[in-house]
Amino acid sequence: MRTICIKTISEDKIDFLIKKLEKLPINIYISYYRFRVYDNLIIHYLESEYINEFYETISVVLKKLIEVFYEENYLKKQIDKNYFYLTTIERKYILEITKKVLELPDEKIGFKNELLKDTIKKYLLENKKIIIEGFVNFRIKDYKELLEKIIEVSVFSYLDLTTL
Repeated sequence: MRTICIKTISEDKIDFLIKKLEKLPINIYISYYRFRVYDNLIIHYLESEYINEFYETISVVLKKLIEVFYEENYLKKQIDKNYFYLTTIERKYILEITKKVLELPDEKIGFKNELLKDTIKKYLLENKKIIIEGFVNFRIKDYKELLEKIIEVSVFSYLDLTTL
């Protein structure tokens, strides 16, 4: 049996994870506890086989959580910080272009999905617990750098469109 504990300070994130995990076609047992500050979602994988697939699946679910709860906010902050000299409307256009770019196939945007999923999986293989907020703040540097490059491409695309 393998066990992973996912810790967060947000019930919304726990609800999101539970909904995603309940849909998975794998043999897991999920429990939820609140200890002090953190909401803890504990996942027990009951099989002795397909351990790699278990970690792969949990990594995909956590990747989706990060995209849903953190990605757009990070994009907005980076655009506001690095392109503060543009108007609010221009920054909104750049955000929209960036979101459209992120919808492209993975091989066209630097394998963003694989990068994030593999980072999560590697972490889970080495650790039995993951604190989502800490992981997002300190463990996904390469992913954030890729997002910043995608923003830069979006800015150049926007500037090209406005100079036509």
